[in-house]
Amino acid sequence: MRLSEHVTSRQSQIVLGLDPDPSRVDGGAMGARDFCLRVIEQAAPSCVAAKPQLACFERFGPAGWAAFEDVARAASDAGLLVIADAKRGDVDATARHYAAAFLRPPIDALTINPMLGTDAVEPFLDAARATGTGLFVLVRTSNPGAAELEDLPLADGRLWHEAVAERVHAWGAALPPCDSGLSSVGAVVGATVPERIARLRALMPDQPFLLPGVGAQGGDPARLGPAFGGRIAGALVSASRSVIYADDPAAAARDLRDVVWGAWEAVAG
Repeated sequence: MRLSEHVTSRQSQIVLGLDPDPSRVDGGAMGARDFCLRVIEQAAPSCVAAKPQLACFERFGPAGWAAFEDVARAASDAGLLVIADAKRGDVDATARHYAAAFLRPPIDALTINPMLGTDAVEPFLDAARATGTGLFVLVRTSNPGAAELEDLPLADGRLWHEAVAERVHAWGAALPPCDSGLSSVGAVVGATVPERIARLRALMPDQPFLLPGVGAQGGDPARLGPAFGGRIAGALVSASRSVIYADDPAAAARDLRDVVWGAWEAVAG
């Protein structure tokens, strides 16, 4: 996963979330496609990656898949890394099929759900190793209900999401690192829980963090400095609705990039 190279060349840690909602975007699958292509054209100069949300395309069936392919290719052609936000996870036999479906050009990384444990994650690790792609594993998500399960205390005193973080760190050691020395296995950590970030960074020193939840969900990008872990590509801040539905997506992405870059500079000294 060509992570640090992209961050430094574009001077951005912003991930453009592409979540075309039919209640706001007319025209079915092709309407979603055209909407995303326009947003990519406007916002890409201030972003390092695009993160299409698969549910927003799959709901349209085969036409939605074709739209997703066009959007992913357009994002790649615009110089962005492509993170397929699919959150897949299943028993190992099924996980192999999910891995084959997503870990191939023009997709650079895939979000996965680790709930089924190591044997269900291994097919994704194998595919990522073979294709030179990356993974982002759900660790502590940004939604309010995440606390119901992800913050549960375990018998040994750890929180559930801390145990997941330890697994993610171990899984990452099995893959070649990114160009930056960071792992090719990253972690999804909500920007809405900045109080959890320092602890998770200590548990996952080599993982790039994908941080959703700024903008519409209320996360403050200025509080994300601890997520970097001293490395410029350590934190990737994802924004969807606050950018794609803005009156000026280019300006919204640029403004967010400047705030996040300032957070990096504050911790980098």
